[in-house]
Amino acid sequence: MGIFKGSATLTRYDVGGRRAEGWADFIDERVRTFAFREIENSADEQSIGWVSAADFMDTGFAYAAYALDPYIVLGLRVDKRKLPAGVLKKYHRLELRKVKQMRDGQAISREERETLKEKVRLELLRRIPPSTQTYDVVWDTGRNRVWFGGSSRSALDLFEDFFRRCFNVELTPRVPYLAARALLVEPALIERLEQAAPWDLSGGEAA
Repeated sequence: MGIFKGSATLTRYDVGGRRAEGWADFIDERVRTFAFREIENSADEQSIGWVSAADFMDTGFAYAAYALDPYIVLGLRVDKRKLPAGVLKKYHRLELRKVKQMRDGQAISREERETLKEKVRLELLRRIPPSTQTYDVVWDTGRNRVWFGGSSRSALDLFEDFFRRCFNVELTPRVPYLAARALLVEPALIERLEQAAPWDLSGGEAA
């Protein structure tokens, strides 16, 4: 989902920690270490990594073009392939039949069945082209905030885990309550916010 192309659904986060000496070198090393890796010629079911926000095929990051101080602008690419259970079952049975014919009907052990099933699964996965999904990511390192171009729970879980592993920082979703709390300084207003109840939109009253 794109922040820079048309409409976008954004999820905001606060980032824990501060910029330390050598920050730019650290970011560059981590971005390149966690760059996207193709799975076209493998049996891997998923790959996730950084790409250029302008081109999801670009993982070279020439001249650290992602760095627009104080912003880090990247694309997060997720490739997945899924093997339907019915397809695996069909080809597993076909392979079992071939083995039985070669053995003149001799029984196949449970261990052999499982080994053959895994072999079939890997062969089929290599033949399935992965689907590609990309998300834009903007990190304001000055204010320690991140905008992620997605909102589904599965996408958020993937992003949060990947971002933490990549940069060794904590992400806190910037929900409306926390955003409002950060703006208030007067004790009376803070107390009112903490005592506020959810609004019942169906009845027009506080729940």
